[in-house]
Amino acid sequence: MQSCYFLGSALHTSLGADITSQLNALQQPPRAPDAVTVEYADKSQTLPYKLLAGAYIDNAAQRLNAVLDHVITQALGKAGLNSSERAAMGLFLGTSSFNIHVSEQEYRHALAHHNNAIALATNNSQGILGDELRKRHGLRGPDFSFNTACTASANALLYADAMIRSDRLQHALVLGIELYNSITALGFHGLQLLTNSTMKPFDRSRNGLILGEGCSALVLGNRKTAKQPWQLKGSANLCDTHSISATNPDGSVIAHVISTALQHAELAPADISAIKVHGTASLLNDEAEAAGIKSIFDLMPPLVAIKPFIGHTLGACGLNELLLFCAAADNEFLIATPGIGMNENEQADTKLGVSLNQSQRTLPPGNFLMNYFGFGGNNTALVVSNIKE
Repeated sequence: MQSCYFLGSALHTSLGADITSQLNALQQPPRAPDAVTVEYADKSQTLPYKLLAGAYIDNAAQRLNAVLDHVITQALGKAGLNSSERAAMGLFLGTSSFNIHVSEQEYRHALAHHNNAIALATNNSQGILGDELRKRHGLRGPDFSFNTACTASANALLYADAMIRSDRLQHALVLGIELYNSITALGFHGLQLLTNSTMKPFDRSRNGLILGEGCSALVLGNRKTAKQPWQLKGSANLCDTHSISATNPDGSVIAHVISTALQHAELAPADISAIKVHGTASLLNDEAEAAGIKSIFDLMPPLVAIKPFIGHTLGACGLNELLLFCAAADNEFLIATPGIGMNENEQADTKLGVSLNQSQRTLPPGNFLMNYFGFGGNNTALVVSNIKE
């Protein structure tokens, strides 16, 4: 079976459009979110949101295309593929919103001109966005779209890796995309899952999440380069039917998906150097993740949360958070969230029995666990490594 490596990547989040500015921001306390006003019927609602840095384009379609083309071009350039390799590569797109925000803007524009406008009248087929990207970037290989809530782009990576390892593809372009739309914003508001303060995963005072925008691209291939030692060592995706919106709070399913990923990677829990938690700061999700982790790890490795910095980027969080973690590790530091989960005496202040890394530390090469748990009980765990073989 072929090995599969990360050849080139790029991402754009609320922290910046280039990796240097995002790494600098990860070494500071999380920034306050922006505020967006959502209008619906004859009402309006102001909500916190982590919006893309510097992407202030009024036209929704132009904004979507500009952001996607920017990260795709950067990632492809870093991968150094020739024209024939690029043409044959597969496209794996993970998102929970696709281009719904474009349809929303078109509806608002139509409504301003006549009262019988139809909401979301334009086609939001999951395949349309991928097909447009293939045409713009000259990709002629297969393409797949994943919409599995918060695990979407993590699952896109999982399947792209599997196709390269089975020699069905030589290269793949994996994308994560999530841009603001009122349907998502109002949905989370209606579920009372949003906080007006800071996201505090695993903290006693946690009270919800902040949504965020993000776009990322990763080129996978069957060759390793000195600049990109990263590879996906193991993975697992399992579904939990406990409820329509959450996994079982006893952590049993989360423990199962983690142990399955470790088995796939042929690693023991003691081989994991750090864990990137899903960490939504919602009550049941954190409870389930903490219970699942504790049942697997006798000696807890450092835990890292990225959502306090970029918000919950939903279907794109799988790739966004992975690439941010890898970029920090390439710069030899472990991301910290000082004060979250700690009391005034800097002691763990949580009933969950876990706490996040509190101070930046040197992070040598190792094996790292990435957790993603989505609505509908779709749970994914990835094990990545930058250990030189």
